[in-house]
Amino acid sequence: MKKVFIDSDVILDFLLDREPFIEEITQIIELAIKREFDLCVASISITNLNYIIGRLENTRKASSKTKKILKLVKVENVGQSTIDNAVKSSFKDFEDAVQNFCAIESGHRIIITRNVKDFKDSELAILTPKEFIVKIKEKDKHH
Repeated sequence: MKKVFIDSDVILDFLLDREPFIEEITQIIELAIKREFDLCVASISITNLNYIIGRLENTRKASSKTKKILKLVKVENVGQSTIDNAVKSSFKDFEDAVQNFCAIESGHRIIITRNVKDFKDSELAILTPKEFIVKIKEKDKHH
């Protein structure tokens, strides 16, 4: 596992210090740094995160938090085929569909999200942050 795709809501948990979720995403970030795998997001997620934080807090904080997250994640491009696949998909939420197809097209096998049901139509492994942490720790035990 070289890279793991993170749903934008999980990144928001981190940037907004949302309890009780902040603990799990912080642990995942620490594991990524220690185990040297990339945490990745869709390019549209960065735009959405900046907008949401700007609305909830202010534009200065949004800019600061965007810079913070860009030091921790790799941004995967969303292109024409990603959007085409998302539009044609059976996903109920368009943003989730875009993230799903962005993850597939950029070679991911796992999406980490708190909203597993939103990705029920995905061909990828969909894990909650807690499930992902357990999986990583299990792998560590066997190595």
